[in-house]
Amino acid sequence: MKVLIGGGSGFIGQHLAQFLLEKDCEVTILDRHKSRISSPGLTSFIVDLLKPERFEKKWFDGVDAVVNLSGRDIFTFWTKEARKEIWDSRVTVNKNLIDFISHLGQKPKIFISASAVGFYGDKGETLLTETAPRGEGFLAEVCQAWEEEARKAENFGLRSVQVRTAPVLGKGGILKQMTRSFRFGVTFIFGRGNNWFSWIHMNDIVRIYHFCIVNQNLAGPVNACSPNPVRFREFINQLREFKKAVIITLPACLLKIALQETADVVLFSQRMVPSKLTDLDFQFRYPLLRDALKATLTE
Repeated sequence: MKVLIGGGSGFIGQHLAQFLLEKDCEVTILDRHKSRISSPGLTSFIVDLLKPERFEKKWFDGVDAVVNLSGRDIFTFWTKEARKEIWDSRVTVNKNLIDFISHLGQKPKIFISASAVGFYGDKGETLLTETAPRGEGFLAEVCQAWEEEARKAENFGLRSVQVRTAPVLGKGGILKQMTRSFRFGVTFIFGRGNNWFSWIHMNDIVRIYHFCIVNQNLAGPVNACSPNPVRFREFINQLREFKKAVIITLPACLLKIALQETADVVLFSQRMVPSKLTDLDFQFRYPLLRDALKATLTE
């Protein structure tokens, strides 16, 4: 099988590419940055996916599945410029890829797009399966448009999957952001910390993408998260078992004043569960947070 990965040099992309290579897949990476891995089965092109006029048909020769992981980091101040970059790097890139694929004589069979737990907005105690409605806020709007562009692949005969990804635990990503203050011996909880926090280990997210590629029964949105979400306070407490720090509790309003809508990333309550994956008997390697943190931080 041959898989093309948009954004394949990023946080998830490099791990997914390595996993697919170990499964004897051929992998083509399209990214603005050079691939950090090399293999006889890997081809990498440096390309800006926001410039479709520079796309080449040869990149898609023999490709069975396209996986688009492109997306600007959301852990930043959401200025007007940042919002446009967050939107374009997801929604516009999907549009560019689908438009290009639509004109290919031989098309891939599968188009898989990243999406995010942010689709659901702030849902309190509600258990969120794939049938839950879209929430409110900027991230929810981005995710909806992101997924709508991905589903247009179905108009050209491709199976389309949208992977609603929880924060990924790996060496980098959200853990890198959240543990910066640990260097100074402190960490923060805003408000009571009772909001639900969904998560997924890197080993499981790459296996989920592979599962979506090979399983013909998967289409539409798929929740990519551990079956065991935790309260945010519990997440911080378990993290402190591996990185010692004193908890400082601050009012949530302070974070909202400082970061404005960007604060949604850590304040929203999202009790997401992987309903479609469990129905198809997907086996998680790291269903429990403590095991996932141990594998990430100590191995």
